[in-house]
Amino acid sequence: MRKFLGFLFLLALGACFFLPQVQTELPKILKQSQLTVAQAAKNVGVQLPLVGRQEAASATPVESIVRPQTLKKTYYYRFSADVPVKVQQVFERAIAVYNETGIVDLVAGQATAEQNEITIFVYQKTMTAKQVNYLELGKGGPEIQQLTGLQGYTANHARAGLNVKYGQSIKESVAIHELGHALGLDHSSNRRSVMYPIDQGLTQLSAGDLKALKYLY
Repeated sequence: MRKFLGFLFLLALGACFFLPQVQTELPKILKQSQLTVAQAAKNVGVQLPLVGRQEAASATPVESIVRPQTLKKTYYYRFSADVPVKVQQVFERAIAVYNETGIVDLVAGQATAEQNEITIFVYQKTMTAKQVNYLELGKGGPEIQQLTGLQGYTANHARAGLNVKYGQSIKESVAIHELGHALGLDHSSNRRSVMYPIDQGLTQLSAGDLKALKYLY
């Protein structure tokens, strides 16, 4: 009986020591980094169930220069003068995919310096013989403009473009990928993500893509 009571005492003492540590350290890690919940828990020695580890593996990273909750959800987009009608149509469909989420709102128009904007462009880049196994279909990314002070603001003047040297770049899946970069999403290791670095022909955002967007906006 004494051994059993002693065991209960040690168990209670361990719980008093461990739980406060988790309660204080876990929120601190989540605030100071872009780790998923599963990764943060791992840092303080908390073992999550398998589903938590799977979620961490499928998470979509975000561009390091885009800070969460600092940008407004509305973006104004415009096409450069040399963008063909076919490319415009592809991007319009890709824009609709993002607007359907309700997380961001992409509107045709000209932005002011304080507003978010996406410039959509085309370019031609021929891959060399050494790059035969790598075909650049497009490029895009955020460009953060920040002004401090009473009239300060933070805006993203982003760009998204397709390499029209190759016909296979003019696809909705490629346009969605480049718009994702413009909005702040980075490459994902998950093949089900539109942000996977090799085009998979996907035209729907994965759960990890949606969580990353919600995290940013």
